[in-house]
Amino acid sequence: MSYTIPPFFKSLADRVTDGLIASLACIVQRLSQQQLYALAAWIGQLLDRRIKLRRSLIEENLRYAFPEKSEPELQQLVRQIYLEQAIYFLEILRLPLVRTRQDAEALFEIDASLIESRCFSQGRGGIVVSAHFGNWELMAVCWALCVRPIAIVYKPLSNRWLNARLNQWRTACGNELISMQDAARLGLRRLREGKLLALLSDQSGHSDGFYLPFLGRPASVFLGAAVFALRTGLPLLLAMPIRTALGKYRIEFSEIPTSDLSYSTESIHQLAQRYTEAIERYIRRYPAQWFWLHNRWKHIPPAATQPLHTDLSHSAL
Repeated sequence: MSYTIPPFFKSLADRVTDGLIASLACIVQRLSQQQLYALAAWIGQLLDRRIKLRRSLIEENLRYAFPEKSEPELQQLVRQIYLEQAIYFLEILRLPLVRTRQDAEALFEIDASLIESRCFSQGRGGIVVSAHFGNWELMAVCWALCVRPIAIVYKPLSNRWLNARLNQWRTACGNELISMQDAARLGLRRLREGKLLALLSDQSGHSDGFYLPFLGRPASVFLGAAVFALRTGLPLLLAMPIRTALGKYRIEFSEIPTSDLSYSTESIHQLAQRYTEAIERYIRRYPAQWFWLHNRWKHIPPAATQPLHTDLSHSAL
C-alpha cells in the first residue's frame, strides 16, 4: 500500500533540509582549500564505506558501460565517483564566494575564442549543450564572469526553499534561469536577442521519447538542443568542464556540425545523436566525473518507432 506524506510534513522536511544546507554552506565557506578537500575525501570515504549511496545503481550502470573492466577496477571507479561528487557538492556550497572575474579565473581555464568567432563576433547567439559532468554549476558561474552571462534551461527542485537558495547562487553573477515549462517561449526569445542558451542534455528523457544507444544501453534522450539549433540556424556548441586538479577546471569547447541538416524530424534525431555521442566520449575519457547516481536508464524503449516531441517544454533540457 502506498503512503503519501502530508503536505505539512513535506513542507517541514523541506524547510529543515534547506536550513541544514544553509548552515553547512556557512561552515564550508569558512574552510581553507586544504580543509575543504580533506573534508571532501572524508565524505567520499563515508559514502563508499558506510552510506553506499545508490551503490547498486552505480555498479549496474558501470557494468553496462564498461563490460571490459574487472570487478576491482569497477570498485576503484566507484570510490572515485563518490570522491568526485563530494568535491562538487562542497564546491557548490562555496558558489557565493565566486564574485569576480579573478575568482573565476583562479578556478576555471576558459578559452572562449570559438564562441567569440562563431557567435558574438557575428552579432548572434548560440546553443550550448553540456552534461551533468564535472562541476557544471561552478562552470556556469565562472562562465558568466569570464565570458558573458547565459540563459540556462533547468528543472526546478521539488524543495522550493532549497531551489530558491540555489537559484540565488546561480544567478548572482548575471545568469538567467528558464524553467523547462518556459523553454520554448523564453529560450527562443533569448536566442533572437543574441544570447547564449545552455541545456544539459544527458539525463533521462520521457518514457515515450526518442531513444539512442548511450553507454551500453538504449536511453531516452532530450531533443531540445537539436530543436533550438535547427529551428534558429544558430551554432550548436558543446562545453564540457574537466576537473584537472583540486580546485582547477578547464572547459573544452567544440562545435557540433549542423550545416548538412534541416529543421525536420530526421535531422533533429541525427543532431541529437551527434551530441549524445560527443557527451558519451567525454564520459568514457573521464568516467569518474559524470553523475552516475542518476537513474539514467529508468525507461525501457517501446517496440514501436519513437515519436518526436514537438512540445519544447517537454524536450528542452
